[in-house]
Amino acid sequence: MTRTAPSTSHVVELIVALVLAGAAKIGAQEADTVERVGLAPRLTAANPPPDTTKTFFTRRDLAYTGAGLAGTALVSVFDKRIAHWAQRPSVIGGPSRQRVVRDLTDWSGETTLTWAAVLSYGIGRLAHSSTTADVSLHMVEAQILTSVFGQTIRGVLGRARPRLSFDDQYNFHWGKGFTSFDYRSFPSLHSGAGFVAAATLTEELRERKPSALWYAAPVLYGLALVPGVTRMYNNTHWASDVAAGAVLGTLFGTKVVHYAHTHRRTKLDRALLGVAVVPTSQGGALLMVTVER
Repeated sequence: MTRTAPSTSHVVELIVALVLAGAAKIGAQEADTVERVGLAPRLTAANPPPDTTKTFFTRRDLAYTGAGLAGTALVSVFDKRIAHWAQRPSVIGGPSRQRVVRDLTDWSGETTLTWAAVLSYGIGRLAHSSTTADVSLHMVEAQILTSVFGQTIRGVLGRARPRLSFDDQYNFHWGKGFTSFDYRSFPSLHSGAGFVAAATLTEELRERKPSALWYAAPVLYGLALVPGVTRMYNNTHWASDVAAGAVLGTLFGTKVVHYAHTHRRTKLDRALLGVAVVPTSQGGALLMVTVER
């Protein structure tokens, strides 16, 4: 079969998608931090003042976004070849393998991982574990940001899923992603959710126990690949969709944690992390709220 090289306009369409994610700026938050509130020791010579940049995104993120753009565009050239390989009978296997992959897909999506983080936050509040609540809340925030940005990009681009356009990975219908699920291929939110979880946990470890990074980070990012790979197996995403989701999820997972640890808590964080449920002597429960200025 003769392969047709992608045109410049096709590659540009993919580049536009990640530009939407990487070029966005989120407005001013509370600044002038002199201490990592409730999360780190007081600042000393060994603990220099944190970054007090007011914006959520910084110039450094442009380099990461640029690398993500280039990598995603490069992967797109091989999309069709990878899709055909993933649908070989030897790869698809029998009913048992298909059932395992289907279960992995169902339990590793953005909805499941977001609600798992919400549940973990609730457990943290009930158990009075500030670390559990804090880490879980950051993951929820990053998952929501990734989902909102990803859904917007999918809606605008309207990229056809491989099961609809198996021999044309550059089949875009602008705006159709808002009305048809079959045209919401780019980026993969399953992949994004997996990498949000990996990036969030990795960055929290960097803040709290950096000595564990050398073995925890490879495991976390290895597991993050599972949702995207299962979607390619199911013929619902191209490889470049998965790559774009990984870029988007890693970006927001990293940024949310970094911002939280280098700035004063946002109003949302102060409200949610200041809530605790304590038992009463009568066998009931009391909702306690800590007000932080």
